[in-house]
Amino acid sequence: MIQMLAIEAHSNTNHPYVVYQRLTYGNVPLWVMMNTLTFGQLSKMYSFLKTNVQAKISIHFNGVNERELGQYLKALTYYRNVCAHNERLYSFRCRVDIPDTLLHEKLSIPQRGKQYTLGKSDLFAVVISFRYLLSGSEFIEFKKQITKLINKILSNSHTLTEPMLLNSMGFPENWKKITRYKL
Repeated sequence: MIQMLAIEAHSNTNHPYVVYQRLTYGNVPLWVMMNTLTFGQLSKMYSFLKTNVQAKISIHFNGVNERELGQYLKALTYYRNVCAHNERLYSFRCRVDIPDTLLHEKLSIPQRGKQYTLGKSDLFAVVISFRYLLSGSEFIEFKKQITKLINKILSNSHTLTEPMLLNSMGFPENWKKITRYKL
């Protein structure tokens, strides 16, 4: 990570503010470099931080501790990469589970033993992650857009039913209630 940051600081020409810092001050502070990191690099960097620093970051997200934030970032990195590489998103399952949340309980997500069957490593896990990591208004806009997409897909298909689509995405039938609960 340090080597990657050093290379970016010393040779990045894609970001004028990095070039400005390097030429004007002879170095590039970390706070300037943060905007140049990929989501995966950011997630990896967070995982390398000491727990007390992670805790100082996680307090900015309501109801999320430092360990949970790390899990969200890892899972979201996989989903970001699926999107970036034009892979099939709706039925993708990643290798990393997000933590059990109050939303899993409130939405009465089914369990197999003590494991939730939905919203852990599927697309609904992304929705739950966003519910915790986005502001209220950003999440409402996200929910509105995903609802439009689901409705568009269903209206354009003669064979696909809503339960079939929701199931393939890992969404419970009552997924729209996700905004009813305070975090």
